[in-house]
Amino acid sequence: MSIVFPSCTKVIDVEIPDSAQQIVVDGTIENGVPPVVILTKSQKFFGTIDLNNLGNYFVHGANITVTGSDGTQTPLIELCLQGLNLPQDQQDILLSALGFSTVDSANIPNVCVYTIPDIATYFTTGTASFTGKERTSYALDIMAPGFTGTDSVHVTSTTYIPTAVGMDSISIREASNPAYRDSMVSLYSNVSVPDTFGNFLRYKTKRNNEPYYNPASGTVWDDKLWVGLQIALPIERGQDPNAKIDFNTDFLFYKGDTVSVKWSNIDSKTYDFFFTLENDGGDSPFSSPVKIKTNINNGLGIWAGYATKYYQVIVPQ
Repeated sequence: MSIVFPSCTKVIDVEIPDSAQQIVVDGTIENGVPPVVILTKSQKFFGTIDLNNLGNYFVHGANITVTGSDGTQTPLIELCLQGLNLPQDQQDILLSALGFSTVDSANIPNVCVYTIPDIATYFTTGTASFTGKERTSYALDIMAPGFTGTDSVHVTSTTYIPTAVGMDSISIREASNPAYRDSMVSLYSNVSVPDTFGNFLRYKTKRNNEPYYNPASGTVWDDKLWVGLQIALPIERGQDPNAKIDFNTDFLFYKGDTVSVKWSNIDSKTYDFFFTLENDGGDSPFSSPVKIKTNINNGLGIWAGYATKYYQVIVPQ
């Protein structure tokens, strides 16, 4: 066997060609919340990322406009975290609000976002000149500087904020594994699914003072199997992306926890993006490759509209 198996191996060198660098969009608009757009540059598959200088990956100097189907329109301005001269604790709060997580020992990265000019008013008073509305489409128009001296790059997209259907209630059930019933519980969302096809949702959870985290097994659902039904769907505890998952306990909540749920209705293209992103096979060498679907024209990423309702429940001791 030691003779046969080595003789059956062969080294195959494959040279993967470099793809053209593209604009990557991470944009959101939510009912009652101003639009936020993060622009970065795509990187080579086998390239290295300099974690000490993440600011190099942001696209600066773009002209961005958001236009609603109701006739409203707003330009977005670029704001960089290090230019705001905020104390570190306030920088951490702002990063969390924008969807970033940091490691305590790491330096605060110079994150740059595009948003409305009066974003400070929104954070202090909860009101702003331009926020998302239900049952409204929003067109995103980006004119960004080109790469390596090329002309400007024109990127467009459209998303839709549907009606915020929400859930009926949250149920607390004992953990299915008897070994954890003394300290942990399962949560379920009770939902009345509309009697028409085309309803999609995305959710995140927050435990006590943690940020909102994505559930490890996926954040999106569709209505294909449940149109017109009343169902109970499991609510999985969101996970810190830097933490190691314990599949015995990390889907459960502890007794005494204050649990917040961000429950968002989304359109089909936003669902397609996150479904393909979250089902790309992970690190398994045996999984099939999945092409991540995007709603960005002339770029990559997502421009997502959310019709969101927030829920909170305190788990009894």
